[in-house]
Amino acid sequence: MSDIRVALMAAGRASRYGGCKLTALHPRSSQPLICHVIDQYQRAGLGDIVVLTGYWHDAVINAISAQVEVSRVPDWQAGLSASIRHASTLLEAHHQGLMIGLGDQAGISSDILRAITRQFQQSGKIIACNDGQLISPPAIFPRTELCVLDQITGDEGAGKHLRQMAREQSDRIDCVPVEPIKDIDRPEDWQKLN
Repeated sequence: MSDIRVALMAAGRASRYGGCKLTALHPRSSQPLICHVIDQYQRAGLGDIVVLTGYWHDAVINAISAQVEVSRVPDWQAGLSASIRHASTLLEAHHQGLMIGLGDQAGISSDILRAITRQFQQSGKIIACNDGQLISPPAIFPRTELCVLDQITGDEGAGKHLRQMAREQSDRIDCVPVEPIKDIDRPEDWQKLN
């Protein structure tokens, strides 16, 4: 498997949830959500994982039982873009790419992660998920494309840039078709997992 660094975004305040959603128990595994997500990445053979924390730093650290690195984003208040920029600084010389994942993506599966990793190994391009409506994370950025992450500002992720790239520079990106991957923004979102 290619040497991929995984950065799981887990720095936000989760104001729409009204608490720390990352420590809420996932109904399928009975693990805290962040642990369930980490487990899916590890089952896919992705072991070089760093969880990027912010507002709920202590709660997330206390919930994590897996052997993963944790890095607190110093300017997490600036939004998701701050976490993404921070993630791009964590690559070491041996890393071929950076996978950006979401700590609240309750519907992520090891099968999806294996599929996008295989596609990255074959093409060496940016790889993202496409559910037919959105191009979204998890996404892998080869070292040569990390400049894309520098264009992200505020509380937006890479999705807008990936969608524009797919329209205008399709030679730089491949998309893996997936069913919509459920994430948790509000407590009622857990019902969408059924």
